[in-house]
Amino acid sequence: MKHKTLYGSYSFAAILIFMLFVQAHAFALTVVLKQPVPLQQETMANLKHENQNDNDRWKLVVFGFTNCKDVCPMSLANFSMLVQAAAAEQIQLDGTFVSVDPDRDTDAVLSGYTNSFGPNISFLRLEDRDLERFMAAFGAEALFYTKNKGNQFNYQVDHSSTAFLIDPEGRIRVLFDALEDARDIEKMLRENQAFFKS
Repeated sequence: MKHKTLYGSYSFAAILIFMLFVQAHAFALTVVLKQPVPLQQETMANLKHENQNDNDRWKLVVFGFTNCKDVCPMSLANFSMLVQAAAAEQIQLDGTFVSVDPDRDTDAVLSGYTNSFGPNISFLRLEDRDLERFMAAFGAEALFYTKNKGNQFNYQVDHSSTAFLIDPEGRIRVLFDALEDARDIEKMLRENQAFFKS
């Protein structure tokens, strides 16, 4: 079992490197993993903390921050569209917005922000090492510009728009660009129902 976990970690790292290369060339691509990548129990526990009874639900996960002017609201609008498309196909799907900026993104701010995208879009706010561990599980990074002791509010954050589709067993099954590839996932929901039963 340890061998499988290591293999999964290496596969996931290779895919992330590939995704970074692809994004650097402004080319969107949906990647369906032949070998799903299992997430650690701690990671799944964080995702399920809002809904303990969602063992049969698929999850969409994206990282961002509420002061983001374009990428994050468009990503969550796409998540909302995908949740509705899944419901039309009798597939249970929720979206989770993971804040990379917990200093500004309080629970109240995140709640108001995600509520505007529908009841099936939730948020996850972690801090310090918990956030670092959670982001590392997905290979996610965030870069902060001009954040310092004299500037604790008006700073910019760069982050990836890569989103993750996770099956009910807690395995990453698909990586996609939340801005560019949402229609690919919508098509999967409509035309590849067998995938969502596997």
